[in-house]
Amino acid sequence: MINGDPKEFIEGLHYGDEHYFVYDGRKYFIQGYRTEDRKLALEIFGLDPDNFDYLWTVVSDNENYPVAEFESAPIFNGKTFWEAEKDIEWVDE
Repeated sequence: MINGDPKEFIEGLHYGDEHYFVYDGRKYFIQGYRTEDRKLALEIFGLDPDNFDYLWTVVSDNENYPVAEFESAPIFNGKTFWEAEKDIEWVDE
């Protein structure tokens, strides 16, 4: 991970941390939050002014943020986080 430790990035997601990152020239935002029915969720969306969109959302079926689901989802051009992390830049703004 460029500008950060990927393990620290993932660890923060377990607590609902918000992160900005760049992958393949596009800026993204990931956040954890509680749904209206009090479940925990993670979501990622792109921040391009002309192409603001939700890339990925998952709601946990237990009392934890769905970090494992994020780690194994092929959302980075068909790659998982750990397959793509060397090309992800942690920018947090």
